[in-house]
Amino acid sequence: MSGGTYANLGEALPDLSPAEKLSIYCWWLHLKLWRLPHYRSGHFQNDLIKNLRNVALPGTGLPLSVICWFWPVALLFVWFGIPLAAFGAAVIQWRRGGTTLADAFGAALLTDYPWFTFWRLNCAVAS
Repeated sequence: MSGGTYANLGEALPDLSPAEKLSIYCWWLHLKLWRLPHYRSGHFQNDLIKNLRNVALPGTGLPLSVICWFWPVALLFVWFGIPLAAFGAAVIQWRRGGTTLADAFGAALLTDYPWFTFWRLNCAVAS
């Protein structure tokens, strides 16, 4: 993503739908905003820590704010945690039937819009 714009992402991955590109861009945007000034909390990282202290990964009790304490941990979560959570959701969907595991994973990772996707986007836009 040379230059870090949504347009650059579109050029790099022309076969993805706008929704899929938006999901990828939103993850990248959170990492880009990490140390930038934030109107409520000094910088975006602090705002994430405050906002995510009462939000947990389903079934774990682990507050998502723990992931936000260190940038390398957040980066690893974007690269591995989000896909792992999407894979778990895909397995559940696949076991219910009507889809392949690959299709369910692709949808869970890039195109399903649960509440947290819109919430994440709202965090980034507000910053």
